[in-house]
Amino acid sequence: MKREVNEMNAKVETDSKKKPPRPDWALERCITCYMCLATCSVYTDHPDLFLGPAGFVKLGNMLFNPVDIADRVKASALFGAHYCDLCGKCQEVCPQHIKIVPLIRLLKTKTSARDLRDRYGLAAKAARESTEGFL
Repeated sequence: MKREVNEMNAKVETDSKKKPPRPDWALERCITCYMCLATCSVYTDHPDLFLGPAGFVKLGNMLFNPVDIADRVKASALFGAHYCDLCGKCQEVCPQHIKIVPLIRLLKTKTSARDLRDRYGLAAKAARESTEGFL
């Protein structure tokens, strides 16, 4: 039993070194008011394909948690991060001023770099294709 615990701790320490530094996007301030979901046209049109801004904020908060060892980039692909059109309406209405667009842009970039697919097998679009002319 003692050896199992030590192996688990070693894995957590190893994985936490791979975590990117936490950006100052205020992800931890989300109060789950869902105002972002109300303005998200992608979520409104495709709630079965797209997790929505609030869900990605929660997922992003865990992505930067040094203790969390789950593959949050793969999860973001499964929940359709690449469907986001990065219009920014969610960020405009957020009462906590959370930087949602940079987070989803990061998730889209990471999912396309790893060529991850959503739960229906559709490949993630490259960030440059979905944001061409907006960056």
